[in-house]
Amino acid sequence: MDTATPRRCGRSDAIGYPWTYDVNPGTADAESAAEAWAASFGLLDDAAIAVRFHGVSVGRLAGLTHPRTSPTRLELIAQVMAWIFLEDDDFDEGGEERRADDLLARFHGWLEILHHRAAPVGSPAVDRALADLARRLAAQGSARWYARFVSTMRRFWQDGVAVESWYRERGLTPDPASYMATRVQTVGVYICLALVELDDELDDAHHDDAILRRATWLTSRIIAYVNDIYSYEKERRADDPNNFVHVVRHHDCLDLDQAVARAARCHDLELAQFLDLTRALEHDRRGRGHAVGHYLEGCRAWMVGALHWQRTARRYAGGRALLEHAPLAPRPSPT
Repeated sequence: MDTATPRRCGRSDAIGYPWTYDVNPGTADAESAAEAWAASFGLLDDAAIAVRFHGVSVGRLAGLTHPRTSPTRLELIAQVMAWIFLEDDDFDEGGEERRADDLLARFHGWLEILHHRAAPVGSPAVDRALADLARRLAAQGSARWYARFVSTMRRFWQDGVAVESWYRERGLTPDPASYMATRVQTVGVYICLALVELDDELDDAHHDDAILRRATWLTSRIIAYVNDIYSYEKERRADDPNNFVHVVRHHDCLDLDQAVARAARCHDLELAQFLDLTRALEHDRRGRGHAVGHYLEGCRAWMVGALHWQRTARRYAGGRALLEHAPLAPRPSPT
């Protein structure tokens, strides 16, 4: 990737990276394949759901964040993203029937589907679609990779989505530290970085490496700050307390501009930590393996690709308009 001038987002060009994005040449085909796949299971039969889905542009997100994976694998990744986004909107907007306790029971069933790579006879379409993804993902990666992927999905659901639902159903706003502990799961970056490994799998020693785990954790948080800035307007319309900008406004009595500036500062501080860690990894013998280099490139691609996707996806149009109304104080880029 080019390491010249960072690409910036709208409000005061406050968020950016010291590298640029690439786009996978199979992006348009991945978008079409994801829509066709979701439609084949009846997941887009509801008109409102279909409109929301088209506003996501999952193929473009996949193409921006996996710029060099094969066309066939890119289509599968886009379909995984499609399933997750469709269910994520259902969690956020499902109302009373989406209580945390109910969700935990649903997640248990989905984990069984992932473990067995099959859905029980008579299962709803969403379960059959998940079983289809499970079979195909298991065929793409090693048994060790697939077991880790299932564990990642478990944490996403049980340690992330269910916790956010608990706050949502009670009308409570978590404190910033508690919120971010949950947000590193619900933003879905651990899932996405697991998919990066399909092209070059890390071994057990790398997964146990504390520095590489820290780099993954920072990647998730960095992307979460940006997503919460862009999704603030959408989530306030839904009265969802699970948003970093809202959380710091609520607990620290900040106005909107101050809260967005706080999110941007947190982003920059943790990006600086990520850059320091990755420099150490890439110069240390632990980081000389091709798989580690590929993984860190995947982290960088996800940061800048997700930023550019949010600058263009219809899903975040309201957030972009909101963020253009007032400038932030200029801050130096992290080095």
